[in-house]
Amino acid sequence: MPKMESPKSPLVAQIQGLHLFHFDGAPCAQRVRFALGEKGLARGREEKFDSATPSAVSGEPGHWVSRIVSLVKKDHMTPAYAAIHPNMVVPALVHDGDLYLESLDIIEYLDDTFGGNPLIPGAPELRAATMSRVEQAKELHKSIRYVTFYWGLGRLAMLNPKERVELATLAQQGNDGENLVDFYEGYSNRTIPESVYQDHLAKLYAAFCDLNLELRDGRQFLMSDELSIADAFWSMKILRLLECGYPVREHHPELFAWYQRIYQRPSFQNEVMGNNRLTNRAFRAKASIENLFGKGLKQAVSALAA
Repeated sequence: MPKMESPKSPLVAQIQGLHLFHFDGAPCAQRVRFALGEKGLARGREEKFDSATPSAVSGEPGHWVSRIVSLVKKDHMTPAYAAIHPNMVVPALVHDGDLYLESLDIIEYLDDTFGGNPLIPGAPELRAATMSRVEQAKELHKSIRYVTFYWGLGRLAMLNPKERVELATLAQQGNDGENLVDFYEGYSNRTIPESVYQDHLAKLYAAFCDLNLELRDGRQFLMSDELSIADAFWSMKILRLLECGYPVREHHPELFAWYQRIYQRPSFQNEVMGNNRLTNRAFRAKASIENLFGKGLKQAVSALAA
């Protein structure tokens, strides 16, 4: 689980204890918070994401310090955060001055460092199968972005011309491994063809059908009767798509039952939903109205299933 060498931000080296840079509604950050909860690490105090005061950089034993990087306020597109995460996405984890950027790397690090029930199986064959499912989830990350922006966030996620210029300038200084510049340019100008969004939805639908079929053998979790990192990755996709009105129960009943088992876990309720409940309800209400008028994700999924 490689840590980030020589981060540009001087804040990183000052941090003591465990600090998570995250946003409550971001799936990649949600899966890390879920893993933290499964390791018995609860959310602690809140600090500004760029605060470097002595009290802000201190740790909190048994807890992780929450540093919200607001995607609504575009905190992730500021020079301060770009110096921490060159791809300008969440999450980022700092533990005693060491920086980890990818959610997979972060969860592997937590698994090795904090013990408890392992999220990554030790048996070679099961481990390989689990990580294959995780890689599939990672490959579909872009599809989640396209589907949730188009059927969920709508105009809220569009950038104005000034913001797009600022994003492009910051991207030139980093890696922009997420291709945010091209995506936001097309999304904000509405030049992405409808077929692109439909193709991404079709990829997710096919993957969910596959998982639903596998779960018919009665297993409790995606890979076995033991919770794994695969459950952390895939459950956050379901959570986000439910917010957008995806009819999971209707089209993937076994997958929905599995999700309910994950949803009821204390780590999910406390660390994933926690401060996200109101936003979750608002998005689901919006999606329900759109579905009611035949313009939502429910109708798009039904067309795929026909």
